[in-house]
Amino acid sequence: MDVSHEQTSARDRGRQETRRRLVASAHALFASHPLARVTTHDIARGAGVAAGTFYLHFSDKEAVFREIVYSAIERLRARLQQAMKDAPDGEAGIRAHAEALVSFAEDNADLMRIVFGRDHGSAELESDVLDYMAAVGADMLRRRIQDGHFRGSLDPRVAAQALTGMFSRTVIWWIEDPSRCPRETLIETLAGIQLGGTYSD
Repeated sequence: MDVSHEQTSARDRGRQETRRRLVASAHALFASHPLARVTTHDIARGAGVAAGTFYLHFSDKEAVFREIVYSAIERLRARLQQAMKDAPDGEAGIRAHAEALVSFAEDNADLMRIVFGRDHGSAELESDVLDYMAAVGADMLRRRIQDGHFRGSLDPRVAAQALTGMFSRTVIWWIEDPSRCPRETLIETLAGIQLGGTYSD
């Protein structure tokens, strides 16, 4: 038995658990308070660790905020890709995309408010997140164009910026007050804009 290896593994597990608790504490605090009102001491206290321990894992509160958000975006990307992969055709894929997006927003309403809500407290972070989401979206659109599901004349970067802005603003508007429109209306409208635009002869 390699005792030193077991000790190292135990330390690694302990470190990972501490980081997990810090992230969970930060998530809970950001969900209920604007970013500006949350301190690293608050996060450490919520995780049950000393204030200095926070800095063994993150440089500042924005760093843990970004980890929470970008991890969620990766989960969203996986969900959207799976939804479109399972769809039988391009039109069904667009509708599945809108359905998956709204479902994700419902399941992560607190996270949506953290990033895009009126009191999130960081326009720079929101801009960075939108840029990241648009980059992810552009990659997905390139693949869809290559597969023949979208028009080849579309510039994936421009389309991704437009769609990211539309989706983020519309979904947070609805999450803040779902009584504003029925869920199915939201999904059908988001899909309809992509499929046919807004102009009618």
